[in-house]
Amino acid sequence: MLRKIMVTGACSNLGRSVVQLLEIQSNIEVVALAQDELDILDEEMVLLTVERLKPSTIINCAGFNDVAAAESRLATKLEVNTRGLCNLARAAAKFKVYLCSFSSKYVFNGKNSDPYDEDDDKWPLNQYGNSKHGGEEMVANQLENYLIIRSDLLYGGGGEDWVSRIKEELGAGRSLAVSDDFFIAPTYIGDLAAAAVALVSEWAAGVYHYTNDAGNGVSCYEFARTVAERAGLDSSLLKPTPMAEIDFGGPLNLPERAILGLDQFKKIFPSLVRPWQEALASYMG
Repeated sequence: MLRKIMVTGACSNLGRSVVQLLEIQSNIEVVALAQDELDILDEEMVLLTVERLKPSTIINCAGFNDVAAAESRLATKLEVNTRGLCNLARAAAKFKVYLCSFSSKYVFNGKNSDPYDEDDDKWPLNQYGNSKHGGEEMVANQLENYLIIRSDLLYGGGGEDWVSRIKEELGAGRSLAVSDDFFIAPTYIGDLAAAAVALVSEWAAGVYHYTNDAGNGVSCYEFARTVAERAGLDSSLLKPTPMAEIDFGGPLNLPERAILGLDQFKKIFPSLVRPWQEALASYMG
């Protein structure tokens, strides 16, 4: 019997990667829904769609992920991370569907010197982090059978991302200010999609962290320099700059070193965690 999986936000970078991996599995029937086919902010539409399609699983790849813009576009954008996810959770609860969705390291405040475990205290510093934390809470309050996957800075999938911006700016001969005191675990979207599909295949429950392995974190400057060198671009155009001096278009509080611990995921799928340098090299060729 085929397992029917409904993917929301299927035209997002992550959504496309997830759908591609699901479609090559013979035991899965994929129903891929773009935003114009299912607006998860419409509670009635969500309920009717889940009732009609009768999936056993929902993988939600819809979300607003512009951390800086979230500070000024709360009313019209961030609700997809909270109310939209709440609508999916209500439908999943009503029709007994397993729900997977994605969250972020921004639920943490970055004060830990070591990587964060899944159950560490959440103290988001910005509106984006608040929205992701709120979405997590809405799911946990309505469902027992759910999966939340937290990750870090994503690149790949064919859309605009940090790697493409670095290549664009340096390729045009323009200098680029990059933080040398903000630490990340840069993650290839294809790897995150593979991790999600693997966890979903095992009906994993609760919260899991997944990133490419960056140890205790790599600075944005080091990551950008590696991108430049692999692309054959002039890395001297990168200007190492304290995060406090970066122009985000307005005030923005960021967790300096909120690195996600990977031990829980590694216990199940150790072969799916690779170093960030290896993932980047694979993506860039």
